[in-house]
Amino acid sequence: MNISEIMNPTIHSISSDKSVSHAARLMSEYQMDSLVVIDHGEVVGLVTSRDVLTAHPNRIVADAMCNQVHYLLADQNIWEAHHYFLNENARLAIILDDEQISGMITKEIVEMQISQYKDPLSGLYRAPYIQFIGESYLQKKIPFHLLFIDLNDFGRINKQYGHPFGDDVIRTYSAVLSSIAEDQGDHLCRYAGDEFVLISTAPDALVEQYIELISRPTDVLDITVSAAVGHVNGYSEPDFFAHSWRELIAQASLASSAIKAQKTASTFS
Repeated sequence: MNISEIMNPTIHSISSDKSVSHAARLMSEYQMDSLVVIDHGEVVGLVTSRDVLTAHPNRIVADAMCNQVHYLLADQNIWEAHHYFLNENARLAIILDDEQISGMITKEIVEMQISQYKDPLSGLYRAPYIQFIGESYLQKKIPFHLLFIDLNDFGRINKQYGHPFGDDVIRTYSAVLSSIAEDQGDHLCRYAGDEFVLISTAPDALVEQYIELISRPTDVLDITVSAAVGHVNGYSEPDFFAHSWRELIAQASLASSAIKAQKTASTFS
């Protein structure tokens, strides 16, 4: 989904020499919570309802507005917008299309759309998120570690303890993986069923610790759970950037399956 599909195409503006009270009236009239500040045809800032509430009504917009203006392109997707708002700590951005202002978008609107890509059981993002991260890194020639994590014997857990208990295991195990990923600012998703994907730019030694920790049998809700981890190392893999995301995720998942095939002992009690 591109930004152009969810942006507000209506732009209302005000000049910086107008009063804050005038800005408040315009926001009420237009039912908008922000105005673009334009002087002599040039964007010089933004004034929001929060700015209006905290400034004296007799002050001019120039005294209340934010001088830092954030821009996004209409053909960027919502994942790019999501990461932009997070990295820039911004609340709204002006949208450009062919270098012309075509609308506005808020962090709130982007987050509402992004939430549709969250898995309600685990609270993790689903596969489209990790695909965006992986493809972005490949495009920017940023090497990374790709871990494909597949729980061992999860089908047997569901059969022996029931699917509600299996859901509890997924939920709890997701929290464990999240704690690992959050420590290094890595990217994690619930890929499908009992499969997870982690993208990390951590040093090799730390990623090896990840793999050892994830692979080791761990007590989760009074049963023992372990996982088979397929690993593609973008720092040492020959012609890493010649591969597509599809090829890399297939390679990692096949590596996980090969490890899983070697497991013969039950991983739960």
